[in-house]
Amino acid sequence: MTTVIEDSCGSPATWLRSGPPPTAPWYVGPAHPADRPEVVALFAACSPETVRLRFFGQLREWPRDYLASALSASPEEHDAVVAYDPHRANVLGLASLAAPSACPPGIGELGVLVADAWQRQGVGAALLDLLLTRARARGVERVAASVLPGRSALLAALARRVEPDSFLHSRDSLTGIYKLTRRA
Repeated sequence: MTTVIEDSCGSPATWLRSGPPPTAPWYVGPAHPADRPEVVALFAACSPETVRLRFFGQLREWPRDYLASALSASPEEHDAVVAYDPHRANVLGLASLAAPSACPPGIGELGVLVADAWQRQGVGAALLDLLLTRARARGVERVAASVLPGRSALLAALARRVEPDSFLHSRDSLTGIYKLTRRA
């Protein structure tokens, strides 16, 4: 059962899995500046390999500009959602959709980071579902997602949610461009 609620700021949020809050195993909603300590702790909860796969390199902490933008920018510039545990004590994952100037208008750049202990349990899918719903509502037409070579299964998983448009291959990455069609 999925129950749609509003968070403390009046934004749509979702409790996912069985039952209403607080029995659901996680809460997914818009990221806010007040989430900063828990989002910083999320990064610390990720293995170096998880960080390398997400950021294409070894980082010791969130890129400062990225984190500030994800938590504070308007959704049109950089939308971000977080997954919390049912008690809202720990962030389990963060997904964001940035509209960088390097991309053509209408294309947002997706990024997802889920704590190692919560990977392959549906947290990333729940984050993407909410983020893509918010993007469609704002009129975003296309999104891009990049992965390291050999990680094309992640792009295939995204293709189950949104229509693939094109793929760009380079020596360093594989990027999928996807159409965000409005759902009826």
